[in-house]
Amino acid sequence: MKPIAEESKAKVIAVYDAAAATYNCVGPSFFLHFGRRLASGIEIAPGSKVLDVATGTGAVLVPAAELVGDEGRVIGIDISPQMIDRARTEIQKFGFCNADVLVADAENLPFPQRSFDHVLCSFAIFLFSDLRSLISEWGRVLRSRGRIGLVYSAGEDQKWKWYEQLISRYDPTSSLGTERYSPKQVEATLKHFGFTNVATNVETHRLIFSNASEFWGWAWSHGDRGVLESLTGNRADFKRELFEEFGKRTSANGLPYQVFAAITVGARQ
Repeated sequence: MKPIAEESKAKVIAVYDAAAATYNCVGPSFFLHFGRRLASGIEIAPGSKVLDVATGTGAVLVPAAELVGDEGRVIGIDISPQMIDRARTEIQKFGFCNADVLVADAENLPFPQRSFDHVLCSFAIFLFSDLRSLISEWGRVLRSRGRIGLVYSAGEDQKWKWYEQLISRYDPTSSLGTERYSPKQVEATLKHFGFTNVATNVETHRLIFSNASEFWGWAWSHGDRGVLESLTGNRADFKRELFEEFGKRTSANGLPYQVFAAITVGARQ
């Protein structure tokens, strides 16, 4: 039998490999917005070397590559081979010669100590059960006075409680768990490993779904897919109820959804 950690990672790979084709391509996006917010807010200097953990399709990697310039370097890693293929396509589309991607495990980085000036990660720390181990490993590859920057969920839109309640009625065996870590926990962990000037900003970004079909496609295009795949109730009934409930709440302008995200930054001594 595989160890639990291996089984968990295998499930993550399967979910994101399946979502890769439509990831960040369906419906409104918040990954691009917060990717740019993270890259621009961590003060990346030209010539820097940056590691983008759980790069996905490059929402952080692309703006970071723009900021480091021709003399810098950005490396994106992801555990999903299909996501890495998508990110590589983005690099080619933008014509970057200062960026590369590879399949790698964020908990066991294939880089020597003090390889990077910045380690960035957007909307992925919830996937890891041991934040201390994670930050310890990322700190290992940071240079002196290097900076770490994280974006993660900081709450749910209370006007969408109905969606959580609907999902729960269909008995999912998996939970996205995006609120695994609070800003207080993240800041405390960074300080434990000697990071200084640790600060968090909580920001919001408004999405608008034009109709239920768009939302349905969007939900299957990222990590929520794992929850939907795990529903033990009849999925056709779930979809029918979802469309009915969505219709009750939407207007001619669509249905808004508020994303709450924390951006935490710290500097290594």
